[in-house]
Amino acid sequence: MKRFLATAAVALTASAAYAGDAPAPTTTEVYDPTFFLGFTWAFGNDGSSAAPSNNLGFGIKYLSTNQPDTLAGAIGLTYYFDGSFGCDIGAALNHGAGSLALTYDFCRNQPQLSLGGIEQPDTVTTGGSS
Repeated sequence: MKRFLATAAVALTASAAYAGDAPAPTTTEVYDPTFFLGFTWAFGNDGSSAAPSNNLGFGIKYLSTNQPDTLAGAIGLTYYFDGSFGCDIGAALNHGAGSLALTYDFCRNQPQLSLGGIEQPDTVTTGGSS
């Protein structure tokens, strides 16, 4: 019995010393392509001699990434408040939950500037004890 108690005491001491601290959890962000919703302003001359139409609109764009503080590719459609539509391609600068896009509208032959919101990256926590 004394031998069993001595063995148990050594095993408990060894396991307590080995246990130490649990590994700290690791948090990472997952960046994915995302949608952009926002307001658009087309500027410049569209090449026609007619009176300029309304250059303000609402746009939806597909961005190549939602990573903050990075440049993303952008392709989208715009509904202008005069009832016309635009189709554009260009680049966007993401910052937090917002994005600023500079694109070229091929349907209206005008550059455009857009400001809107994007989905923030997903946060994934791995490791550690629960």
